[in-house]
Amino acid sequence: MRASGGAKRAGIVVLALAVLAAVTWAVLWFSPVATVDEVRVEGVVNGDAAAMSEAAGIATGEKLARVDTDAAARAVAAQPWVEKVTVDRSWPSAITVEVVEHAPVLHIRATDGEHLFNADGVEFLVAPPPPGSVEMVRVPRVENPAPGKLDPDPATVRAVLDVLGALPERVRGEVARVDAPGPTEITLNLHDGREIYFGSSDRAAEKGRAAEIVMDREGQRWNVSNPVAPSVRN
Repeated sequence: MRASGGAKRAGIVVLALAVLAAVTWAVLWFSPVATVDEVRVEGVVNGDAAAMSEAAGIATGEKLARVDTDAAARAVAAQPWVEKVTVDRSWPSAITVEVVEHAPVLHIRATDGEHLFNADGVEFLVAPPPPGSVEMVRVPRVENPAPGKLDPDPATVRAVLDVLGALPERVRGEVARVDAPGPTEITLNLHDGREIYFGSSDRAAEKGRAAEIVMDREGQRWNVSNPVAPSVRN
């Protein structure tokens, strides 16, 4: 059976486009024009953009088409602040490194500095905590922690994160530290010196709303572990 004229023409067009793409890529591969003039690192807030650029290992003057973007991304991903990264060519002469940093939500003070934890409870760096990170105190530790890690009890860290994530914005902004000797013994210490006892992270959203209510009342120490009936703690 003969192919129709339309099918032949379509096949010729597809073949021509494939040849054009191959020729274009070959020109870019061997051309001295399409070379790297700049490595742009975007999305960095707390980390070291220069260190990330260096880690990418992409030299100025390198042919853009020959850059191994996957290898560069893997190298940048090993930097401590980096949670996710993509590396792309930005024609005609740049490489763009797009970084998503860990968001430090919690930190624990130790003799070697502050250990930072992200929203998943991952301990990712020892460094001064940026604004917005909340200190955890009296957190139980696991036995035999990994070298250089504090390895606090995962259940306690998860409970603290659940509590902080459920707080109204107004309450969250007033939290200076969290006293958490266990996952069912969580107390919020506010910047003004007041304390709000949560207990566990169960019904955290309800407890958060109760905490916002008691913030407008007299009293230094409150208990919202039963959010329906918050009470003053002795």
